[in-house]
Amino acid sequence: MSSLEAIGAEHIRVTYTKVFGQARLGRPGLDGEEDRAHLAGTLRGQLQLLLEDLEDRAGDFHGEIRATADHVATRAREALAVEEAAVARDPEQLHDMAVLARSLLELCRLPQLPVPLGTHTPLPHCLP
Repeated sequence: MSSLEAIGAEHIRVTYTKVFGQARLGRPGLDGEEDRAHLAGTLRGQLQLLLEDLEDRAGDFHGEIRATADHVATRAREALAVEEAAVARDPEQLHDMAVLARSLLELCRLPQLPVPLGTHTPLPHCLP
């Protein structure tokens, strides 16, 4: 079972939506230190699990999608290196973690993509 299946995509969506807010209502204030600390901890755990899933699927991606996956993975590692308490104090860092969680979720949900033409070795029966 993948991490995505274990924690559930809907739970991840609910978490990052708490940070983003609702489209018509705008971003929430996130004034409560306890609320921000809880969201920071939840997002941190989700990022770690999603990052593991993405790394397990690294060979599935090619071209621009691979470059995007590499970029998001790098940014996620950087975000995870920040102390959790610092994230909870800074709404912008919390927002960045929510963006990364959303990005990782979408990358992890992509179907396995075929290898682009010309990037694999033909089978022996295909050789002239």
